[in-house]
Amino acid sequence: MRIIKLNIISLLFFSCSIVPPELEWEDVQSDHESVLNILGILSTDSLVSSFVKVHRSLNVQDNIDSLVLDTTDGIDFYRISIFVVADDEVIVRQGSSEYHFEYSEIEMDTKDTVGLGAYFYNGDDLNPSPGEIYTLSVTTPSGMSATGEVIIPPMPRLHKEELPDTFRVNEIMNIKWDVLDLHNQLLNIDNFLNIFWFLYNDYGFYYSYEYKPGPCGIQQQEFIYPGDTTWTFIKEWCGDSEFNQDSWDEDFLLINLMSMDQNYYDFFIKYSQEGSEFSNLYIGPGGTGRNFGIDGGIGVFGSVGVDRHFIPLVP
Repeated sequence: MRIIKLNIISLLFFSCSIVPPELEWEDVQSDHESVLNILGILSTDSLVSSFVKVHRSLNVQDNIDSLVLDTTDGIDFYRISIFVVADDEVIVRQGSSEYHFEYSEIEMDTKDTVGLGAYFYNGDDLNPSPGEIYTLSVTTPSGMSATGEVIIPPMPRLHKEELPDTFRVNEIMNIKWDVLDLHNQLLNIDNFLNIFWFLYNDYGFYYSYEYKPGPCGIQQQEFIYPGDTTWTFIKEWCGDSEFNQDSWDEDFLLINLMSMDQNYYDFFIKYSQEGSEFSNLYIGPGGTGRNFGIDGGIGVFGSVGVDRHFIPLVP
């Protein structure tokens, strides 16, 4: 056997003397066919709006945004994401009833990039009830289309009569609810003034009206499997020996219980826990497409129900 020994110092010196070739850029093309990327959630809760968000997948050669001229208040320019589809026909149906959703931008502090909008129903007669089957139809002016179907989950119900009238931060509290044998639920707890109002639980787009953080460790979340009926809440230890009473005086403990259908659970919980790269909310470019309740596209058409209770916090 012949043994070859390399002098590391000589090798490094030699490699440093090599002149690299001049780099040249090469355009990358793809023959990907654009598909609709849909996020639709029907809510049985009056405080959480039902909505449908529609994007389309892009080719690698597509620009991610374009410059738009706005003459509403003088002359202004801003960027709009071209994966957003804002001129669709979006219809939700239940039986013989049709609900036409219209596109609306979600107001943000900046207009630099527009594209956080979604389709909402402007009427007051869309009231999904447990067990009802709703279908979704999305059609673009260019001829792209997708459909969806969801079964509305049962309403969650907290046993509010067993909860205390007031709550001290360091106390222990048992929280109970009606059992759901076939559906998962999610329990969120926080102080009211620290809540960012959402379109669909804490996976969604948030509306912030006031920020006032409560005591360290009061914010908690618990996933509830079918058949579970109780959970014990206790403030988590965060390493602080004391907390500022002003941060929770005249505040409320908000208990938020959410039920979900199978499509919602599969998309946001099951495959998120399994490390799916396509489990975030901000749908758009990137990720491997999955579809739950969607046919002819990727994404999810799901439904949630919410029950909540407020308990005054006391020193």
